[in-house]
Amino acid sequence: MLDENASPKQWRRHVLTLAVPVMISNSTVPLVGIVDTAVMGRMGSPEWVAATAVGAVIFSSIYWVFGFLRMATGGLVAQAYGANSHVSIGRICVRALLLGCVFSLALLLLQVPLLSIGLAAMQDNAQWQELTARYFHVRIFSAPATLLNYAILGTLIGLQKMRWVLGLQLLLNLLNVALNIAFFRFTDMNISGVALATVISEYITLFAGLYLLRHLIKAAIIEGNIGQWLFSRDDLLRYFRISRDLFIRTLCLTFAFYWMTVLSSRQGVVILAANTVLLHMVHFASYCMDGFSDACEALTGFAVGRRNKALLQRAIRAAVVLGAIAAIVFAAVFSLSGPSIIALLTTDQATREAAAIWLPWVVAAPLVGIWSFLLDGVFIGATQTASMRNSMLISLGLFLVAAAVAVPALGNSGVWVAYFVLLVARSVTLGFAWPKIESATR
Repeated sequence: MLDENASPKQWRRHVLTLAVPVMISNSTVPLVGIVDTAVMGRMGSPEWVAATAVGAVIFSSIYWVFGFLRMATGGLVAQAYGANSHVSIGRICVRALLLGCVFSLALLLLQVPLLSIGLAAMQDNAQWQELTARYFHVRIFSAPATLLNYAILGTLIGLQKMRWVLGLQLLLNLLNVALNIAFFRFTDMNISGVALATVISEYITLFAGLYLLRHLIKAAIIEGNIGQWLFSRDDLLRYFRISRDLFIRTLCLTFAFYWMTVLSSRQGVVILAANTVLLHMVHFASYCMDGFSDACEALTGFAVGRRNKALLQRAIRAAVVLGAIAAIVFAAVFSLSGPSIIALLTTDQATREAAAIWLPWVVAAPLVGIWSFLLDGVFIGATQTASMRNSMLISLGLFLVAAAVAVPALGNSGVWVAYFVLLVARSVTLGFAWPKIESATR
């Protein structure tokens, strides 16, 4: 770890050391969705793409709500690491794993109403809704592995073990892609095979992650008094306070993406399929640029643990420069290669033509979105989650107003206008809360 006296060049190199493995690993996350879309896009009908897209959005809406298991764990572990409190790191990890078990059991028990809620606002189309239900009732069994993997990844990010994060994410997503293609080519499971590939991949990754953290988990357990520290009132209250804020923040964010899908579905299956393809491109860039967000999270948490304001400032400056460069690169790639990327994702000509119309929004998205990604990482690392909650509540309200006004007037362009309102509002509102970050290092 560098100190505050390191040069800007050294800090940029250090941020890259943390960000690049996460960028590589995160780039494989949307790759799974892209392959899902490409495979279903070869079934010859947009209903297959739409069904897979809606199923994936429903699970994103469910699982992302529990993203606090990764973010809260990552922020707390980073601060404990900065304070050289290795005992606390193991306890935080074990507590997060236990909570993941509890929440995943609830999801399994509530799977039928969750599917009903997920489909309630969608356009009533019996054909693709039946396909979505087939996808859902297979993939829901990945819930325990998915939530426990969140806790594991949060622990590794807080410890700045980004290469381990890379290894687990590559294992998860490349295995998912391979199984997806295998089930499609060698079985007649079609959309059920897409879901089963995810389930198998999640559990194999879970076992690998537990193996990597075995010494940390074992040390926390064998020290004794496990019931005393695991259910410590003060520690649980702090974790639940942070998690509550992140839960609300993530619920708002996932609802915004869910509502974009709802608005798309109400304009017909071709628009829904086209926006699915375009959002895969947006998410690909976002996941990659989140590498700088995760680097900010780890470095901010470390600086807060050390109570070192200068350390925080050096890290953030380096991340801002590198994040801006990454955003420009993605915008250029989408501008030059967007039509080719769309053609790779779907063979349906109507979907291709519709996606090409709104491609400029995808080109602009990285340039506008990078600032909110970086700020998210900083606020998570500082565990200033109340500010994140308030920011997202305001941003969601503005998004819904923009959607209500723009969609009737502009059609699908209005959906994208509302999305950009969400991005800008997140950056501006978090920017106003910046003094709280500096105060956390004092």
